[in-house]
Amino acid sequence: MANATYPEVYIDFMTINSTVHIPAQYDVTIADAAYIVTNAIILVTMQTGFALVNAGTVTKQNSVNMMMKNTVDTAIGGFAFWLVGFGLAYGRSAANNMFIGWGDFLVDCARTDPLMGGVMTAFMYEISFSSSSTTITSGGMAERFNFTAYCVFAFFNALVYSLIAGWVWRENGFLSLLGAVDIAGAGPVHMLGGVGSFAAAVYLGPRIGRFEKQKGHRPMGDTVIAFLGLFILWWAWLSFNTASSYGLSRGRWGYTIRSAVMTLLGSMGGGVTACVFSLIDHKGEAQPFHVMNGILASLVSVTGGCYLFSSIPSVFIGAVAALLCLLSMKLMDKFQIDDPLYACTVHGVGGAWGLIAIGLFAVDPIPQTTTGGRSGLFYGGGFSLLISQVYEVLAVLLWGLGATYALIWIIDRFIPVRLTPEQEARGADLAEHGTDHARNTLSNMMPLWNKDIELEDGLRYRLAKQSLVIRESQGEMYKGNLNSAFADSNTLPMGVLRKADQTNLNMGVN
Repeated sequence: MANATYPEVYIDFMTINSTVHIPAQYDVTIADAAYIVTNAIILVTMQTGFALVNAGTVTKQNSVNMMMKNTVDTAIGGFAFWLVGFGLAYGRSAANNMFIGWGDFLVDCARTDPLMGGVMTAFMYEISFSSSSTTITSGGMAERFNFTAYCVFAFFNALVYSLIAGWVWRENGFLSLLGAVDIAGAGPVHMLGGVGSFAAAVYLGPRIGRFEKQKGHRPMGDTVIAFLGLFILWWAWLSFNTASSYGLSRGRWGYTIRSAVMTLLGSMGGGVTACVFSLIDHKGEAQPFHVMNGILASLVSVTGGCYLFSSIPSVFIGAVAALLCLLSMKLMDKFQIDDPLYACTVHGVGGAWGLIAIGLFAVDPIPQTTTGGRSGLFYGGGFSLLISQVYEVLAVLLWGLGATYALIWIIDRFIPVRLTPEQEARGADLAEHGTDHARNTLSNMMPLWNKDIELEDGLRYRLAKQSLVIRESQGEMYKGNLNSAFADSNTLPMGVLRKADQTNLNMGVN
């Protein structure tokens, strides 16, 4: 009886009438779908890598804030992409056109829909791209952007991404019709995020005191955490690029593996260049921040054409990307544009160079139709592919700058986007999330109170509760005679006594 009321429907994808056109992003076999979804799951960890790089690069009192923003990128940005974004990018309705997709909002499919598996596969894969683009943009806002305003930004920026994704990857998108080639998102993900980061940095202005005394970037808050994020990104990038061949069937498996190899070679070219540049530029000192950003820029540069490049061009493209990134960082400092993570140089410059590199070094991936039968300029293909790539660079540049700046400006009319000077000085972790790193550090020291501690210099100290004298807050340091542990008088705990003469000492707590 149940079967009569709710008949089971079994759909064999391969029996769909051959006269029905299947959009490219939904044209997958069962094996393709399994491969793509597996990599999409791995791509979720890419957000972990971005979060750790961001949190480790900014100052300690803003690290939790960066983690929170990365969480919002996935939660709120992902919700927006499901609600509206995917439909704007790939909607199947007859109402879509070269500039905007339509349909498939609130993504779901009836089980009678013969493209259910293809639609679900595409959504699962694309949602990570959307989150990554917003996360990249957040780099230019770090340490001074109001969290509530950022939640609104994350929602609408997912839509900013969705439109340009449709331009590049929907079959009737206007950049696709112009012949632009972008396998894994050098334009819609990386360059868009980098350009947006630049627009945000210009709108917000520099952090307080950023260019008063320092000529370079501020010290990284936690270098080890940042490099852990780099290695997670490095690993996840292989999934990012290899799955963008969109499966294993129809001769694609060889290009899938080629994507991984060329991605690694590109990153090695960037890593070598970044190390050499840093050693020369800093007279024998290899700066971690330079090396990390050089490698990331090289990964960005081979993203758009990963399986279109041969080995030597891949190394060269990655090396040039690292060099352009590091030189651009100097220009940013010279013109006092404060992008704390230099996302605009890593992703913006790296992404633009990667798109141009396709027009120069791409090889027609026979029998695939990725480039429409064209090769790059240096491989006898003439200027056709290069011109198409220039169109994409210009479109991303104009759309990214205009849309991001306008979005922040509109949000600022309702929610002040910049933290107050007092909040910025205290740090977003304390001002917006109630995380007091100094007080937490002192909490961990409570078991040591009233115990003698002998240091390597032979002096003996005792941590004790004592009456408060003063509390001063300067930059990232709390200074003064610290005491009255966790009283409500807005003081810091701990008195420090030198056993030899019982003299009160000042003690700084990061």
